[in-house]
Amino acid sequence: MILTGRRRRGIATILSLVLCDSAASSSGPTEDLFTFSCLPLTTQRSDPIISPGKPSSHTHVVVGGTAFQRLMTTDTARNANDTTCEVAIDRSNYWIPQLYHQTRDGFETIEFENSAIYYFNRACDFSPNATSCDGTKYPLAPPPGLRVVAGDLFLRTYNETNFAQRAISHMCMKDDGTSSETKHLPQQSCLKLRSQVFFPSCWDGKALDSPDHQSHMAYPAVGDYNQGVCPETHPVAVFSIFVEFFFNTEPFPDYENWVYAMGDPTGYGLHGDFLNGWTDQNALQNAMATCTGLEGLNDPECSITNNQTRALTPITHSLDVHPPLEQLGQHGPLSRLPGNNPITGSRELQ
Repeated sequence: MILTGRRRRGIATILSLVLCDSAASSSGPTEDLFTFSCLPLTTQRSDPIISPGKPSSHTHVVVGGTAFQRLMTTDTARNANDTTCEVAIDRSNYWIPQLYHQTRDGFETIEFENSAIYYFNRACDFSPNATSCDGTKYPLAPPPGLRVVAGDLFLRTYNETNFAQRAISHMCMKDDGTSSETKHLPQQSCLKLRSQVFFPSCWDGKALDSPDHQSHMAYPAVGDYNQGVCPETHPVAVFSIFVEFFFNTEPFPDYENWVYAMGDPTGYGLHGDFLNGWTDQNALQNAMATCTGLEGLNDPECSITNNQTRALTPITHSLDVHPPLEQLGQHGPLSRLPGNNPITGSRELQ
């Protein structure tokens, strides 16, 4: 499915809208999403959710609102000067670990090119004895101030029965136009690597964060990680967020030397963070009803773009606050991964 429209679309969205081979696919309706692309904002060893006010344990690549910094509140995010994403009122930040290439001389970054962000109508509120969603009610838009982390940076093995682990995946995109999806890092060379995270869609209805940054959210209890009925413990369905981050792996065909910033050569430890910075909650809530048709964000009635004055395209922007000064491997190999993270786990499939 390709969303068409009058205005220029970002390349990340175009690349990513083949939903049949993605973790975003389901047997649900086709007009259940809106999507937009984002350009890179910053690469730094920061995580305002996990490590507020101090260096994070590993390097992240970040897109979205230009207010990103080590210590930030919801107001900080919403008051960002701009965003690298197509939708101007989304000052949220989305981030995942940087992908590195290991050489005899150390570790160098693999270029992060762009990302695609999806918002789905896939989950429904808890209802006793419900076996599926009846589609009569839209989920709640992510509430103001919501922060959530999906995935486990320490994971090095895979359990197919665990929804949270199934929500993490990788797409190897080949130069012949084919692609293949795996939960682990690909065991073959790829033109592009698409790192994918599907965030939990069920909220406890109370907390905007939790000590582990995950317990206030959950995946559906009935259905699958990407669609279904919410559990009684987390009865409130919210828009499902799915992110795709594209890395240019073509210069590094030796896939066995790819490793994530936290020292993960398996890919099972891939994780993503979302910090809500939408500036118009009503517009976001109405987006599922007005922005999911064939024209997508280009629909004149689309609530999140109908008042947008700048072009509907991802834009390169500088940070509002200067990033920390640190060598992260963009300008030559480092002897160790930033944060001194050792490689843990086997590159051999479990």
